[in-house]
Amino acid sequence: MKHDIKTLKAAQEIAGKFSDRNSKMPGSTFAISAKHCNVGGKLVNVKGSVCDRCYAIKLQKLRPSVDKGWTSNYLTSTKMISENPDKWAAACAFQIKRMAAKSGETNHRWFDSGDLASVAMLGAICKAAELTPQIDHWLPTREAKIVKDFKAAGGVIPSNLVIRISSTMIGDKPIAGHANTSTVHRKGETPVGHICPASQQDGNCGTCRACWSHDVDNVSYPLH
Repeated sequence: MKHDIKTLKAAQEIAGKFSDRNSKMPGSTFAISAKHCNVGGKLVNVKGSVCDRCYAIKLQKLRPSVDKGWTSNYLTSTKMISENPDKWAAACAFQIKRMAAKSGETNHRWFDSGDLASVAMLGAICKAAELTPQIDHWLPTREAKIVKDFKAAGGVIPSNLVIRISSTMIGDKPIAGHANTSTVHRKGETPVGHICPASQQDGNCGTCRACWSHDVDNVSYPLH
């Protein structure tokens, strides 16, 4: 079924608001409330975990407008995905393509705050990626079980979507059994794979696109 979405306002009412204002990375991003993370909601209380010092939670506490926007994105998305996931995906694709046309950047990051809420959400994201074949999508997640359950149910990950399963503890090795992963390492530890250069270039991706690449098995982020 084709969903004829003609305006940005309509797309935002259906899927929540996407952003192209993250100056640290290329292209568009989509954030939901970190207060609703499943695995992350437990890890935030575990000392030494990668969520121990969650920047998104801190930002939501400091800026009510951010909290309101990300919470609205979460509620709008989960409701629409439960009712009409294809319509949600179409509204996502509308915003992603619009921002790519404006910026010339062909990269999109899912969840610069928050994480996968369900198998259904992952399925809808895969549909959005299918609708935007010209865009490289990156989805970092700690919800390994959701990804596993999606695949077990016959779900297929589009070739333009890289899902990186994140290790849960600082200093941990990559989680086995996944093609693309990410880790966090402390100063003095020997990282595995590609070292994210952002900490050496004012927190910016610069020309690096390793997180979006299937060819990069693991990206290791320096603890900061």
